[in-house]
Amino acid sequence: MSKLPEAWRWDRVRALLEHAVEAGWIPGFAARVGIRDQVLWQHVGGQAVQQGGRPRPMTEDTWFDLASLTKVMATLPSLLVLAQEGKVTFRQSVREFFPTWDARWDQVTIHHLLTHSGGLVPFRPYHETLDAPAAVLHAIQNEPWAAPPGTSVIYSDLGFILLGAIVEQVSGRPLAAFVETAVFEPLGIREARYTPDEAVKARCAATEVVAGQALQGVVHDENARAMGGVAGHAGLFATVDAVSRYAMAWAAGPSPLWSEAVWNYATRCHTTSLNGRRGWGWALRGDSYDVGGDFWPDTGAGHTGFTGTSLQFDPVSGIWAVLLTNRVHLGREVNINPLRRTFHNVVMGIVG
Repeated sequence: MSKLPEAWRWDRVRALLEHAVEAGWIPGFAARVGIRDQVLWQHVGGQAVQQGGRPRPMTEDTWFDLASLTKVMATLPSLLVLAQEGKVTFRQSVREFFPTWDARWDQVTIHHLLTHSGGLVPFRPYHETLDAPAAVLHAIQNEPWAAPPGTSVIYSDLGFILLGAIVEQVSGRPLAAFVETAVFEPLGIREARYTPDEAVKARCAATEVVAGQALQGVVHDENARAMGGVAGHAGLFATVDAVSRYAMAWAAGPSPLWSEAVWNYATRCHTTSLNGRRGWGWALRGDSYDVGGDFWPDTGAGHTGFTGTSLQFDPVSGIWAVLLTNRVHLGREVNINPLRRTFHNVVMGIVG
C-alpha cells in the first residue's frame, strides 16, 4: 500500500482526534484514510489501556474489538462468497436452513436479515441465562416479531446471529474457519480473527472495565461471549491495517471476492420503501445509523461498532476512512457519533 506524504494537510484531522483523547471522549485511536489502494494518511494516539490493567499506548499494531463491524467484515462477505458459488440465494427463507422451526420463518429471507428488515427485535440479553450457540438459536426461534417481516428496518443483532449460523450450515465449517480461508486470505488480510490467542490478547486495546479488570482480547459483546466468542453479529478482532485492507476492497471495485455486479448490488439501497436506507449489511447515506457526516458522497456506505469502531467508503470515488477507538474503555455513556461525523467532514474537506 502506497502512502502520499502530505502530512501538513492532515494536521486538522490529527488535532481533532487528539483533542477527543484530551477531552476524555476516547482513550485512544488508530485512523487511516485513503483512495482505492492508496493510503493518504494514518495516525495513532492515546492509550490502548488506561485503567484496569497495565497502562499501554496505542500503536499501529494494536488489535481492536470490532464489535458490529463483524457483521460487514465477516458475515456479509461470507454470504457473498457462498452466493457466488451457487450454494445459497438471498431469497431463501430461514426455515430452509432450520426446517424444524415454526412455519412463520418461511416469511423471513436472508435478504431480509441482511437489510435488517426481517422484523426481529434488536437485542435480547441471552447471556444472562444461556451459554451456548444452540441455546441462543433456540431462543431466537421463539422470539415474537417486532414488526411483520419486510415492513420496517429494525437494526437487529439477532438477525446477524442467524446469518452466522446459516454460513456454518451452508459451508459445513465453523464460521471463524470459513471467514479466515474464504474471506481474509484472498484479500491478503492477516491480522483479523475471532478468539485471539494469548500473543494477540497482549496487543489488544482494552474495552470495558469489569470487576476492576479491563477486557483485553475478550469479546465485549456479552451475547457473543456467551456463544464462545464467535458469532455473526460480533466477535471479530483486527488491526487498523486489516480493516483498511477490507475498506480498500469495497472502495476499489471488483476484487478476488466479488464481481462488479455483486459489488454494485451489495451497496444498492434495498429498503427504499421502508424507514431506513440499507444495502446488504451496509448503512447507506441517510440511514439513521449513517455517520458519514455532511459531505460524504451520497453513494457512500459504512458501518459502526459499539466498542468505538467505524468504517466508511464510497464505491464511486474510491474514498475510504477507518476510525478505530476503544471508547467503551471509559464506559458506555459517551456517544462518539458526533466525533465520527466531524472526522468524516474534515476528511472530505481535504480529499473531497
